[in-house]
Amino acid sequence: MISLAQVRADTPACEHLIHFNNAGCALSPAAVTTAVTNHLRLEQELGGYEAANEAERDIAAFYPELAKLLHCDESEIAFMESATRAWQSALLSLDLQPGDQVLTADNEYASNYLSLLYLSRRHGVELITIPSGDDGLIDPQRIADSITAKTRAVALTHVASQRGDVQAITEVGEIALENGLVFLVDACQSVGQIELNLKQIKCDFLCGTGRKYLRGPRGTGFLYANRETTQSLVPPAIDLHSANWASPSEFEIKAGAIRFESWERNVAGMIGLGKALKYANSLGMESIEARVRLLAESLNRQLQSIDGVEVHERSANLSGIVTLSRVNTEAGTLRENLQTLGVNTSVAKKQNARLDLDSVLDRDVLRASLHYYNSEEEVTRFVDLLAAS
Repeated sequence: MISLAQVRADTPACEHLIHFNNAGCALSPAAVTTAVTNHLRLEQELGGYEAANEAERDIAAFYPELAKLLHCDESEIAFMESATRAWQSALLSLDLQPGDQVLTADNEYASNYLSLLYLSRRHGVELITIPSGDDGLIDPQRIADSITAKTRAVALTHVASQRGDVQAITEVGEIALENGLVFLVDACQSVGQIELNLKQIKCDFLCGTGRKYLRGPRGTGFLYANRETTQSLVPPAIDLHSANWASPSEFEIKAGAIRFESWERNVAGMIGLGKALKYANSLGMESIEARVRLLAESLNRQLQSIDGVEVHERSANLSGIVTLSRVNTEAGTLRENLQTLGVNTSVAKKQNARLDLDSVLDRDVLRASLHYYNSEEEVTRFVDLLAAS
């Protein structure tokens, strides 16, 4: 059971604003900010290398905490500076050839889809995009039916940036495994709000960012790389951290997910992300998911009472992301009006979701994204302000 009073006390900004922009960047617990600033001060006092040596245990804590959250082995975890960097590293390690096919969906995040388009243009990889159904979900059977002898990989976003519907990645993982395909999952918007058990999902790669629902610092992310899959893959780039220089003309790529890491990293950010993961683990993902879903259902239900407001989530499988439009009011104007009243939201822009918002809705949408430290009173306050705006 989550103590709302305690988690709000651990989040000082809750005293003066309503933060419904957790899908963009959540508010960090005070312990995370303290850990980051303490290490930066240590670097100032000792020097960067010396501070890292001093904080070796705090740096290393990132791996077991994330492994615990995801139900995987520490050796399958790589620290990355962003989820996009993690996703691209995984994709580019596949050594796709001209004519190879990658299956994806129309809810794909812009940066991911651009990377796929880049592969298509530069290397002749064929991109097959599966449309979502009327309920906003990608039917796993449609993915299965689209597999051919040329299909090499499936790339799917668990929860889209522009809609809060939760995709059936466990079922898709089974299909990919049965057909010998590499399965890449973007969990940026789900990790930290939805329990992820990689023993059940059976994906080859899964990426995430620290700044969203994990409540970590910006400039941090991770890549899960399945141990068996990784053994046969060569990362798109290496350095002295991911490989050993065995002789003047030879090198050996290290075993495990470390092969995707770089030596240089945001050490203070990595320590902060480790603290954020520890905080999430102390609350328990089952409790976090239940509370986020409760708040999202409450918001969705209350929004139905406002004339001229349309909610865009179409399935019963909701996350903490709720997107909406209001008749005759631009999403950007709504966001600005709410911010002046002390409410943070964001705008999902159609230019970042060309296959969904641009082609289906043809508009930007307001995105309200809730987390467990938000209160029921904040949900009601948001609805009242939206109705009056």
